[in-house]
Amino acid sequence: MAIRHDHRPLLVASASLASLLGLAGCAPDHSERLEELEAVNLGTNAEVGAVSFDNMLVVTRGEGEPARLIGVLLNTSDAPVEVGIADADDATTVTLAAGEQYAFQEHEVVFATADDRPGARLPLTLEVDGEREELPVPVRNGTLDWLEPYLPEA
Repeated sequence: MAIRHDHRPLLVASASLASLLGLAGCAPDHSERLEELEAVNLGTNAEVGAVSFDNMLVVTRGEGEPARLIGVLLNTSDAPVEVGIADADDATTVTLAAGEQYAFQEHEVVFATADDRPGARLPLTLEVDGEREELPVPVRNGTLDWLEPYLPEA
């Protein structure tokens, strides 16, 4: 009497393993996309009232040195609004028309001093039509090439 071996379970297991190994390289790699997003958005975002504060940060050569405000404001309402931005010892005010976008990269605002060192987070007080919020924004220096042109003179 001949003994017959059933190899089907082994074949099924081998085929399953081969399929799984083949799919292992098919997982999407999101790391490139995340790096792109991080490169684009180095600041902090917030919404206060009808105004969106996007990619807000300050650029300075060092603590106690002048600091330039960077970021974009967007008035999402159909009426003009007054926006106030302040740190511990400096402040600025911008009036935005209905639907207006305002980029600090194009409209230079320099605070007299950076209240913290590059790499830290500086608390800014944002105010829109009486509504206030504190936003911690990064303090950057010119080590990133695209920020170099925005460094204020000492």
